Amino acid sequence: MKIINERMAVLERLSKAGETRIPLLCPNAETPEEMIGILLGAQRHAEACGLTAITIGIGVTATYPDHPQLGLLGMPGADLCTTAKLWLRWLQNCADCGIFERVEAIPFIDHGWVPAEQDRQLMEQVWFQDAMGIIMHDASLYDFSENARLTSEYVERAGQRVVIEACPDKVYERAEIERKNLQEAEMLSDPDSVARFVAETGVDLVVPNLGTEHRTQSKVPLEYRRELAQALSSRIGPRLALHGTSSLGDRLQTVGQDGICKVNFYTAMTREASEHIKEEWNAVDPAAPLPISLASGAAIHAFRRDVFAKKTQAMLELLSSP
Repeated sequence: MKIINERMAVLERLSKAGETRIPLLCPNAETPEEMIGILLGAQRHAEACGLTAITIGIGVTATYPDHPQLGLLGMPGADLCTTAKLWLRWLQNCADCGIFERVEAIPFIDHGWVPAEQDRQLMEQVWFQDAMGIIMHDASLYDFSENARLTSEYVERAGQRVVIEACPDKVYERAEIERKNLQEAEMLSDPDSVARFVAETGVDLVVPNLGTEHRTQSKVPLEYRRELAQALSSRIGPRLALHGTSSLGDRLQTVGQDGICKVNFYTAMTREASEHIKEEWNAVDPAAPLPISLASGAAIHAFRRDVFAKKTQAMLELLSSP
């Protein structure tokens, strides 16, 4: 397995994804069994399709409020840099084991949360910029002008070392939506605004609001706005990163045709893995003690690993289908 973290090499893979209209699948891996499952699913997909190499992203959040993955993983007293190095060591061990020889893995930080000092400090570390293939600089808490200013400054500092992803829209909190009586259409990405954001900041990838569950606070039914993705890509090219994909189902098959070159994925996969464990436990007589073969950490590891592998392989098949 190769770890792809050099800026130009990552841009080449993203460019190819845009040209072929087969987006890079970029799931998060919160724990070792999730990471192994994702890589195993990618390896199996490559073998089944006769591919000598397949590129996949492996991501993690830091202290992102919605789901602080490195924050939850951290040992008592350990700082964020120490936990990030531990996570990267897991990935390097996977690369060294010789099992995933057909896989290229791009490590990335998902939702590097700019309002959090710990995230900012981590993203400023040169060793971290060199280790990551993609850093999402998420300043979406702020209005457009402040978001663009902070993102532009970060691109100036780090943009020669790492591919930078950003969110061009302000993501509103529920209280603000209700106070301003904002409608769903008002929170979707505007092509003019996104094009301006890209021009002002120089980011490589943008995460638009296309109506999916990407940090949505709206109460209306989720709906992927394909025509909006196409309008955006006609302005800035195939450099869209799709977050909030769990609601799309089989519709995910067409997103590569809309200018999306990177597809993030986590929620549906981890929920399915946990449901699988729950089903195994519920099958046991409730009056009897839970067998050690099901209760042990190794069993839980295997359950989650296998679901992540199957889900990853199925997602790759879906994204690469004509």
